[in-house]
Amino acid sequence: MEREEAVIVMGKAPRAGRVKTRLTPPLSRGEAAGLYACLLADTGLEMSSLEGVRRYLFLDPPEGLDPAIASCFRGFERFPQRGKGLGGRMLHAAGVAFRGGAKRVAIVGADCPALPSSRVREALRELRDGAGAAFGPSTDGGFHLVALASADPRPFRGVAWGTSAVLTSVAARLRETGTPFSFLPPESDVDTWGDLLALREWARTHALPACPRTRGWVRGFFGPAGGGSPGSPERTHGPPRGSRSRRGG
Repeated sequence: MEREEAVIVMGKAPRAGRVKTRLTPPLSRGEAAGLYACLLADTGLEMSSLEGVRRYLFLDPPEGLDPAIASCFRGFERFPQRGKGLGGRMLHAAGVAFRGGAKRVAIVGADCPALPSSRVREALRELRDGAGAAFGPSTDGGFHLVALASADPRPFRGVAWGTSAVLTSVAARLRETGTPFSFLPPESDVDTWGDLLALREWARTHALPACPRTRGWVRGFFGPAGGGSPGSPERTHGPPRGSRSRRGG
């Protein structure tokens, strides 16, 4: 049976010197690659809990994924990333999913361990309710999650990717095209030393998502006292009861 919803993970093969370069230094290239390997594997496990959706992994480069990480992506269809820039690669991936029969597509990276699969469900629900796009904002001005009802390239043209104006720029283009969109609760990517310190605190105070490999890496890097284990049952699965996501457009 054709599935109307799909989730796409955009990832990189965790090779030293190619991933998390903004963390080197203070991390060595090998440490940064090890951290990213944990983030990628945990993202696969978390998104695997989504039922009734078609799952894709778009990997750059497409070959050479460690078997231990590949095992976290069982049930995912794997493709190479194609396209110019991040916007082009996301649109290509979304196009593959739409041509495969999806009517609603969510795209996530492997940089946000605090992103639960339930948030992806929430983004897809926003599309079912009439939004043309839904975003999980990142605290650096970008987004860690985008759900799309079409592969319209216009909102992603001319965006200065990697800057603090990414989400603002895309939202402005959506308004120009008359496309309604939603913002979900923000989360932090792990790109800088400050982000890594924030991840250490998050791992200490949040129990979910589980992301066992990432938590293990944090404990190994900072030590048991610094990294900590999840000490609070606080959940990050959405806005407080009774609140609504912010619809723009």
